[in-house]
Amino acid sequence: MSLFQCLLLLLFPLLGVNLYATIGDIDWLMRATQLIFILGVFTIYLKRNKKPAYNAIIFFSFFLLAQIICLAFPGFNLELLLLLCYVGAYFGLSREAFQHTQRQTATKTILLYFILLIGVNTYLLLTHVIELKGYMSSDLEFGIYIFYYLNLLILGIVALIYYLNSYSKKSVYFITLVLAFIFADVFRDAAHFYLKDSAILITGNFLWFTGLVFCLFFFLTPERKLRLMNLV
Repeated sequence: MSLFQCLLLLLFPLLGVNLYATIGDIDWLMRATQLIFILGVFTIYLKRNKKPAYNAIIFFSFFLLAQIICLAFPGFNLELLLLLCYVGAYFGLSREAFQHTQRQTATKTILLYFILLIGVNTYLLLTHVIELKGYMSSDLEFGIYIFYYLNLLILGIVALIYYLNSYSKKSVYFITLVLAFIFADVFRDAAHFYLKDSAILITGNFLWFTGLVFCLFFFLTPERKLRLMNLV
């Protein structure tokens, strides 16, 4: 069975149940489908790669731990602990990307574009976190959210550096999964702090599933530079 067939058999049933649980506000079922999906993706990775990368083990282990905590302690408010688990997972992603980054001298135009893009994203994430402060109960919670989004920002910078330097299919997968996780987090916070709307939750969960699919492609794809025209 091909990789795409395995993913289709895993993704569509679980995504369908997850969307049903989201609309019906069945939190335990939503968490369970996410846990099963992570286990399935991790199993596919281990079967496809007989020598699993250390960074992939870190990433999937922390993602699994986050979902296990949610299911094991449903009555506790452990959002801050989950954020720290995701920080650990993103560390594995960043470390893997850095190992494959082929550093090259950039032109002034690329440097300007890079600085402007990082500046705009820093401003947007900072504005997002500051707006959340009014909905938080303590300075500790606010501090952990700042730490978490700082790690997301670093992950985004790593993705941009990797993409601009490598021009490979692996780097395209990486920047795609990073964008999926960033927007999934923004939608998650919107549903958690502002308005728990089904459409917002469905969009966030769909991006979360998509990010994990691209994580699998990222860890399975060898680093091989492409011509620029092949990136389109």
